Amino acid sequence: MFKATFWWNFALIVFFLITVSLGVTLYVFYQMNAETVMHLQELSDELAVKNGELMVSQNELEEFKKKIDGEETTKDVKTLVDDHADVMKKYAENFSKSNQSYSSILAYLYNQMQVQNFTLDANQQDFLDMSAFNENRTKYNSIALDSVKKHAAIFAEDKNVYAKALAEIEADLNKQKADLDKLVKAAETSSDTTIKKINTDLAKTNEDIKVQMASNIKARQQLAKNYTRVAEKPNGSIQFISAAQGKATIDLGSADNIPLSASFSVYSRSETDMKNGKKKGSIQVAQVTGLHTSECIVTSDNPSDPIVPGDKIYSPVFGDRHFAIAGFIDMDNNGISDVEQLVKILEANGGVVDGYQNEDKQVRRLEETTDFLIIGKRPDESAREEERMTFTNFTKAAYEFNTPQISLEKLLQEMGISSSQSSVVQGGVDTRPLPYTKNNFSGGDVSGLYMEDRGNTNNNND
Repeated sequence: MFKATFWWNFALIVFFLITVSLGVTLYVFYQMNAETVMHLQELSDELAVKNGELMVSQNELEEFKKKIDGEETTKDVKTLVDDHADVMKKYAENFSKSNQSYSSILAYLYNQMQVQNFTLDANQQDFLDMSAFNENRTKYNSIALDSVKKHAAIFAEDKNVYAKALAEIEADLNKQKADLDKLVKAAETSSDTTIKKINTDLAKTNEDIKVQMASNIKARQQLAKNYTRVAEKPNGSIQFISAAQGKATIDLGSADNIPLSASFSVYSRSETDMKNGKKKGSIQVAQVTGLHTSECIVTSDNPSDPIVPGDKIYSPVFGDRHFAIAGFIDMDNNGISDVEQLVKILEANGGVVDGYQNEDKQVRRLEETTDFLIIGKRPDESAREEERMTFTNFTKAAYEFNTPQISLEKLLQEMGISSSQSSVVQGGVDTRPLPYTKNNFSGGDVSGLYMEDRGNTNNNND
């Protein structure tokens, strides 16, 4: 009995232990399953996030590929990377490593394009300026052509008159020669008194012949001058004028190769012939400020006929004109030759000196392309033969090439320079303008920006 009860109790205890163990095992399994399910859910959520990020990255990559290689690109990333390396090697070889990128190349090209656009705008403005200049030049060329035709007609008429007068002179000379021959024959059989009278008549005839030859030479000079020196067109015009400061702005600048300190005479806007026109005043370049602008100082002015915007400026030297110089050059009347100073002044104003006379020496010579022969003091009979011969060589060449002659005084007047005036030092020549004073005050209508308060007597000059 006791034995049966023992085994029954033992069986119950074993059953209890097994039940408890199964319960614990089920509980642990359930907890682990719940954690596993939760972990799987977290992994699923994380995978979904990663998939979303991957899709975004994939879309961004596709957009980036389109921006790099175009909308229709089918290239993979490796191909694009290889293409980038080729592009950098071809177009950005000179760039630093840190700047070898498409953005750096684009920035460089944009800057280059800006520079090109700026240059294009500047060239376009220059083209417009040049077009306006060519239009004005065509107008002035037409005026000059009309003047040439007019002077050519005058020359043809004068030439016929001269030829007729020359024929009459030659006939008269032949008659005089025949009369002299008769006198010589008569002298062979005449008395000493008769011979003396004949010699006196002969001397007088020779003097008449010299006078006639001098008159012929003067006539030839005048004909050559009338034929070759036609109406001169202006070089530019006054843009602005400041009467109070004695300053003016002109439409010539660095693009026109205007020299610093170049002098110009000023003429009315209605004047068409700068050679024979009435001069209103003179100016001198003080500063070149642009392609077609320069600031000038007014060196002389006429208060009764003031300089105004639109007035024309002219210099016989400006524009690569060629010159030769003959005779004694004395610009300040001190008896000392100033030919070297004149050469420097011409060159400082943009001229070219082909040749000149330095006392009895000839430095280079007058060329066929020489525009003017400047005549100083002519050598008289007291001068040395070499000096007279040098002067004759220049004037003879001028006749052969039909080169106009201009006196030193006329040249300086047309340049707007007086012999007593100092201007800016240029090429070693002191050509500084005289300080502006009220004596050369310019009144009249000027730009409103440059009007002067005439009642202010304490106005300081600039």
